[in-house]
Amino acid sequence: MSQPPRVQFLSLFVPNLEASVGHYRAMLGMEPLEGLGAAPASHPFAAKGPVVFQLGAVSLALYECDDQTTHAGDVGIGLTIDDPEIVHRFRECGGQLFWGPNSLNRETQQFAIGVMPDRHFFELLGPTPGNE
Repeated sequence: MSQPPRVQFLSLFVPNLEASVGHYRAMLGMEPLEGLGAAPASHPFAAKGPVVFQLGAVSLALYECDDQTTHAGDVGIGLTIDDPEIVHRFRECGGQLFWGPNSLNRETQQFAIGVMPDRHFFELLGPTPGNE
């Protein structure tokens, strides 16, 4: 049996990435990571980013919204999944996948983005079929 999904990152969409990095740096009292933490290196609905702050086991990824599919204040809950079947269960539960699953720059991972009927956004990062 596979592990349950794990919250690995939160994607916060901000209107101005550079200004927001300064605000989050001051509020959190810490510097952003040099790397990406658990966050994807790019987001299909972001104009820029990410800039990542590591908050314990969860990465906080700031992305500049594109003002088309994402807007200031949007939040994505980033789940790492071991079972690619969650994508099918997502749909069966009334969720709508509107991007992916597509391969990331990493050969062994896929990324999908969807919204549940209650309007909560999830970013699903999991294995490419055959690499589970």
